[in-house]
Amino acid sequence: MEDSKFCTGCGKAIEPGMQFCPQCGCVVSGSAAEAEFEERKQEFNEAVRFARRNWLIFLLAVYSIPVIVATLYTLFDASSIASAVWSSSEFQNWIETHGYNFTQSDIQNYITYAAGLGLASGICAMVSLICIYLKKYWIVAVLACFIAAFLCFWSIFGVIIGIIVGWMIFSAKDIFDEQPKAAE
Repeated sequence: MEDSKFCTGCGKAIEPGMQFCPQCGCVVSGSAAEAEFEERKQEFNEAVRFARRNWLIFLLAVYSIPVIVATLYTLFDASSIASAVWSSSEFQNWIETHGYNFTQSDIQNYITYAAGLGLASGICAMVSLICIYLKKYWIVAVLACFIAAFLCFWSIFGVIIGIIVGWMIFSAKDIFDEQPKAAE
C-alpha cells in the first residue's frame, strides 16, 4: 500500500491507477481523467472567449455602422435638412408657442453639431470594434467604447447601453492577445 495517494478532496487513500476517489468522486490528481478534464476545460473556456468576442463585435457593428452612415449623410445634407425643418408649419408653430428666436442658420448649425458628435461616437465605437476584431489594444477598445457612449449624451438609453458594452469589454481582457513584452 506504499504506492497509494490520498484524495485532495476528502483525504481517503487512493489506490494506484484510480481515476476518481471512491469516497467523494473527486478527480485523482495526476490521473488521465484529470488531464482530460483540464483539456475539456480549456476547450470550453476558448469557446466562451470566442462567443464573447463575437457578441462584442456584433453589438459594436450594430451601433457604429448605421450611426456613421446616417451622420455622414446628415453632415453632407445639413442645409437641406435645416431647410425642410424650417419650412415645416409645425416647427414654426412650435417656435411661436415657446417664444424662441431661432433662424434657419441656427437649425443648420444644431444639425451639424449633433451629426458631428454622432459621427465621433460612431467612429469611436468602430475603433473599439477593430481593436476587438484584431484582439489587440484592450485599453484602447475600452476607452473608445466609453468615449462613444458619452458622445451620444442626448440619448440616455445610448449612454447606458454604451456603458454596459464598455464594461463588457473591460471585463473581457482575456479575449485580447497579450502585448509583446519589451526586449531586455
